[in-house]
Amino acid sequence: MKKIDFKGLIAVCIFCLLPILVGVWQYNALPEQMAIHFDINNNPDNYFHKAVFVFGFPLFAVLLEVFCSVVIDLTDKYKDANKKVMTIFKWVFAAVLNVMYVITIIYNLGTALDIRVWVMLIVGMMFVVIGNYIPKTVGSTKWPQRNFTENVLKRINRIAGYVTIFYGLLLMLSVFFVPLISFLVIGMYIIFIIALMFYGVALDKKERAKQKTEKNNK
Repeated sequence: MKKIDFKGLIAVCIFCLLPILVGVWQYNALPEQMAIHFDINNNPDNYFHKAVFVFGFPLFAVLLEVFCSVVIDLTDKYKDANKKVMTIFKWVFAAVLNVMYVITIIYNLGTALDIRVWVMLIVGMMFVVIGNYIPKTVGSTKWPQRNFTENVLKRINRIAGYVTIFYGLLLMLSVFFVPLISFLVIGMYIIFIIALMFYGVALDKKERAKQKTEKNNK
């Protein structure tokens, strides 16, 4: 029976809650309405009351980590083989959320920051780290909505890993150009993921047909 890694989940949840200390420390200095979202020109276009952000964002991060961790632990057919990699995924994701929280606090304290630059650098580094480990995973049992053969999963993960690293580097380089370039890189990555899904389906059909032929010839 598949089990949830409660020990690891509790640890990463505590990590997600730690930034609240920063928010509480600077609470009185923060504006009542905090900028939490920005347009392509780095202008804030959405605000939350500081109490909602300071306490709500870390709690949202915890809920997100709980959901992702439970799904991963209960659906990964190769949980033992992927344990180390999946643990890294969870902690990297939590670290990114924490950094974004602190950056938002700093911005609302009056420090001039180009949020787009910071976001692209952080997300780019996350892509590079995660991309480095994707090829080491065996794979999900259903992606997308069907059982893939292990050989196909390994091949798809290998391609996804290398391309994710490539796009991570592109995201970091995009900060030296106009904001539109960053959004184009993100759009290209989304297109790549969709294309890889269709490629995986086609590859899986071919693999299964080959296995069926070999079985019939025996």
